[in-house]
Amino acid sequence: MRASRLWRIFAMLLALSLVAAACGDDDDEAGTTTDDTEDTADGGDDGGEGGDAGAMEGEIEVAEGTVVNTDDCPSDWDPEAGLTDDTIKLGMSLPESGAVAALGGLDDGMRAWFDQMEPIDGRSVELVSADDAYDPARALANVEDFLESDEPFALTYLVGTANVLAVRDVSDEECMPMLFNSTGFPAWGDPANYPWTIGGLLSYNTEANLWCTYIENEIGPDATVAALYMDNDFGLAYEETVNDCDINLVESVRHDPAAPDVTDEITTLASSDADVVLLGTTGAPCPQSMAAIAQSSWDPTVLLSNTCQGIATYFAPIDPAGDGVIVAATAKEAGELEDEDVIAAREALEAAGLNPDEGSFYTGVTFGHTVENVLRQAAEMEGGLNRINLMRAVWNADFSNPLGLEGGTYQTDGTNDSYLVEAVKFQRYVAPAAGEELGRYEDVGELQNIEGETGTFEG
Repeated sequence: MRASRLWRIFAMLLALSLVAAACGDDDDEAGTTTDDTEDTADGGDDGGEGGDAGAMEGEIEVAEGTVVNTDDCPSDWDPEAGLTDDTIKLGMSLPESGAVAALGGLDDGMRAWFDQMEPIDGRSVELVSADDAYDPARALANVEDFLESDEPFALTYLVGTANVLAVRDVSDEECMPMLFNSTGFPAWGDPANYPWTIGGLLSYNTEANLWCTYIENEIGPDATVAALYMDNDFGLAYEETVNDCDINLVESVRHDPAAPDVTDEITTLASSDADVVLLGTTGAPCPQSMAAIAQSSWDPTVLLSNTCQGIATYFAPIDPAGDGVIVAATAKEAGELEDEDVIAAREALEAAGLNPDEGSFYTGVTFGHTVENVLRQAAEMEGGLNRINLMRAVWNADFSNPLGLEGGTYQTDGTNDSYLVEAVKFQRYVAPAAGEELGRYEDVGELQNIEGETGTFEG
């Protein structure tokens, strides 16, 4: 057992002995719960049927079908660990090196937002982060180090499906909230079995189904389709859904996530001369794929993974190769300079010395807004900010992210609705004209707000 935990247990036992001496035999009176602990907290649900907003022990239903059991937590588990009078500490593992290093600025973007926002119940947010190079073993080591030394209140926006899978059992055993994983793997919407974990992106199976519908409605039911998938759980989530679609799939290939490029795979797909190509990949393979297609004689309609939506990160380095590529977008872009919330995000980044038009800094601000919303909601609940209230806020979310799509909502309802991001708009990339620094998106469809339709993960 960790030394820090032993000291906390000793202190807790000493405190309990003093309380027992002071209270004598008045155990029944001391253990009585006042009626007002059963009231619904402002800013959140009552935690489901039979839920007790003040409950901190045993089985606690925080939302419909969503139960956290503190009896399964470590003996020294503290619902307020990671909190001080002045700070809320969060932990994040992400790739700051390797093939997906383009996402390495997410933490800096989040910090830029946290540093300038109003305190939450008098506390600022401190984000500690570590590089995992998109390696699940390193992600697990980072999280174990967080648990041993930094003791965060929650983990947030861990990147990579395989990485989160490597970490999830450990964080679950520790009763550590793991919020808004930066991966759309469908299994993150499983509060019945993993109530401490939730995804933060559009679910990959939802996105793949939207691709299929777009092909049928906008390109034509007879269109031939080719597909590229990253050969891991991330890519396979796309592949399994696409294989079940009623489309004319003529070729598909997988690529090694660690391979230096995807040139051979794109050459194979190009030989199919398909009308459409689906790119179920992320990180460096996104711009590599777009560039390889542009350099070939193949001219398909390209549908790109939402994980590569960022213009500055994925399109600008290869302009104009991405011109015409279509993305199922879920958020505003940094170049929407007439939007006041985008302007505020850019100002926060610039104040931190970061360029809003480079890397993934701007996306980090988008993520920071989501974290801020649930922390504020939890802080307003009876009992204030603690891990139980945090999960109540997470699984009963109802807010709009100012950097999300106009008209979109971020809502959850336990096992009734286990996916936070379900508002989508298909957009086509337009490469920058002469004198323009960045390209832009143009709408090729209306907002599709499928809030609540995805339901929950069923295995």
